[in-house]
Amino acid sequence: MKLLFALTVTASLLLGASSKLDDRTGLVWQDNPKVENIEKSYHEAKQYCEQLKTDGFDDWRLPTLSELYSIVDMKRERPALRYGFEMRVDEWFWTATPFAGDPKKEAWRLSMSYGEAEPSRQGRTLHVRCVRGKRMR
Repeated sequence: MKLLFALTVTASLLLGASSKLDDRTGLVWQDNPKVENIEKSYHEAKQYCEQLKTDGFDDWRLPTLSELYSIVDMKRERPALRYGFEMRVDEWFWTATPFAGDPKKEAWRLSMSYGEAEPSRQGRTLHVRCVRGKRMR
């Protein structure tokens, strides 16, 4: 029990207040007020994540559809987001996954309202939650 507490405290100190470690995937998620306030087009979202510097890290990126879906809890709604995240935004979020039907003009977006995903025009402005860590397949 003491070891678990020490690991939790250490992880919190290393990640800081702006990030959330997903114990299941090992991914680290942006979890600060910018998640609630920032809306960008697809290309702006990718650039925003690539330029993000938070909690001492600069290797952030826009998550793939499967990565973003990994934090969805289908038993919850509005938002359909797993517990543990401070920023519980009930909106559409960009993923880095282009839509195969028209990859130059559309990319997948995921709704945190109910966990549904659909393609969207890349010029549309949506919310952004950046991630860091080894890419999931």
